[in-house]
Amino acid sequence: MINLSDAPVIDSHCHGFLPEEGLGSFEQYLNLTSKHIPKEDLIHTFIYRMVLRELSRVLDFNGTHDEIIDERNKLYECNPFDYTKLLFEDAKIEKMLVDTGYPSKEFSGYSINLRDFSEIVPCEVSQIFRIDNIVYGLIKDRVPFEAAIDQFHSSVKEAVKSGAVSLKTVIAYTSGLEIKRQQEGRVREAYKFLVDEARSGKSLRDIFYNGSDRVKTVMDFIVILGVEDSIELGVPIQFHAGLGNPSIINVRQENPLLLNDLISDEKLGEAKIVLTHGGYPYVEEAGFIASANPNIFIDFSAISPFTSIGVKEKLLNLFEMSPTNKIMYGSDGHKIPELFWISAKITKKALSSALCELLKSNEIDEEWGMEIARNILSENARRIYNL
Repeated sequence: MINLSDAPVIDSHCHGFLPEEGLGSFEQYLNLTSKHIPKEDLIHTFIYRMVLRELSRVLDFNGTHDEIIDERNKLYECNPFDYTKLLFEDAKIEKMLVDTGYPSKEFSGYSINLRDFSEIVPCEVSQIFRIDNIVYGLIKDRVPFEAAIDQFHSSVKEAVKSGAVSLKTVIAYTSGLEIKRQQEGRVREAYKFLVDEARSGKSLRDIFYNGSDRVKTVMDFIVILGVEDSIELGVPIQFHAGLGNPSIINVRQENPLLLNDLISDEKLGEAKIVLTHGGYPYVEEAGFIASANPNIFIDFSAISPFTSIGVKEKLLNLFEMSPTNKIMYGSDGHKIPELFWISAKITKKALSSALCELLKSNEIDEEWGMEIARNILSENARRIYNL
């Protein structure tokens, strides 16, 4: 038996949250979409049932689902730090790598900086710096092209100097992962067009999330600059791949296989590239890419907790080809502390089950099984992000 209940966890991909934003309809937080989903549907999902069962245990409170949620809301509103500490200690979360690009005022109506967030959670936090937000700001402020490029590089360097352990891009959301080198003349023209749209009063969401070729031209160019900066500064760069908000995502353009041109680019081969969310639903594709390229790594954030009872199967899918020292735990936690906590709980149970299955079939021995578990839950992230 491989028991992981007391194993420490490094959450290699998550987001900040504000307690006052987490007191709405609880079941809505257990779904990735920004659309309102009927409560009747959500309470019949496995993730909802898992969370309520575990909440009843950790709060030592028995009752109906509504009564458990009411008790949760009372405790969370009264003392969000103590409530969050209770959950994080139950899951043994010791460090979090926080993508500070979300939440943001432009896209979610509020934001929280890393310093303030570190006062809410009872563990160490480090920054993942999202480069896309630099571009949004440059366009919004109508910064001329040459100055924009200088500001981009200086912003990235300042973030890493200030302690960011990784860069990140969500270009998959705006224009997809089929990233190509762009001619600078075309980039200048496209950039000017986007600035003119901002000047006309268009929102950043309308400018960047309309599938235009101009957005792709600018973002391809900028992301390659970001990859080059990651090499120079000696930090990884995460690429959002697959799973995300289905209200705005085009999952067909998020297959990690679309990164082939970028991965094959000789100048970019030294970059440490982390595919987030295990590329779901392209999990086997992500595992294949990691197996074939020394500089490609995987986190399976959002797969856990959002695939609920499917996490074990997804881990086994990754194990088919990916070296286990390239796979990292992450939650993609956001909005409420329960997502960080239940993700770690689900992952430990699923990982233990997967490894025990492999142990019984003599594919691994117990020593290697425990090494795999430690690496995935904490040690791979410690090594890859130089923590």
